[in-house]
Amino acid sequence: MDSPPELAFGQLLLGGISFMFLSAVTLVLFVVVYQKRLLQQQLLLRAAESEYQQQLLSAVIAAQELERERIGRDLHDGIGSTLATAKLLVGRLESLATDEASNLTLTVKEILGNAVHDVRGLSHSLYPAVLDRFGLAEALQHLADVCSETNTLDVELTIDYEQPVALQQELALYRICQELIHNAQKHAQGATLLQVGLRQRGPSLTLTVSDNGCGFDVAALETSRAASGGAGLRSIE
Repeated sequence: MDSPPELAFGQLLLGGISFMFLSAVTLVLFVVVYQKRLLQQQLLLRAAESEYQQQLLSAVIAAQELERERIGRDLHDGIGSTLATAKLLVGRLESLATDEASNLTLTVKEILGNAVHDVRGLSHSLYPAVLDRFGLAEALQHLADVCSETNTLDVELTIDYEQPVALQQELALYRICQELIHNAQKHAQGATLLQVGLRQRGPSLTLTVSDNGCGFDVAALETSRAASGGAGLRSIE
């Protein structure tokens, strides 16, 4: 049987060990809870930063589209109208001029006609007014018609698009299609036909652009674009 001093020492030792164990458990729990809260704060900060970057990107894109719309309308309403008026006046001079002057007038009229066509094309590329008025399907049809008329590539368009999406999404799809067609016109060696398809299935939209050319090396093209400072295919990702 333990003597009272030994019993007291044993109880004190047991109490000390229990206290140290509880302190260690408390410390571990504190560290775990602290790290969990720290991780949650980091995740919240990352989510907030990602949302801010997305909002900033959306604001930049919206500002660019507003500027494109303004420039496009200025071109159409200002320079375009002036050139059209000049072309009309030159047309009136044809009946009044001599044969030699008439030939010169025809040349000037042709130049003015080309200028009017170019300004209209530039105005449309900066901001597609037809998209605002008639929607994505009509805008893509107009884009395909213009490309077929002004390029050696024939554009074949297939559209299955019943439920229109938001205007910003339609504008993004239009810009992507515009960029892909431009790349095909510039880089599709040996191509004579460009096929553009827009297919809607429920909430998903699929845009495809393909040509009958010889194809290209994506890595080589991206390397070339990077060396020249261009965005390449990354601009439509």
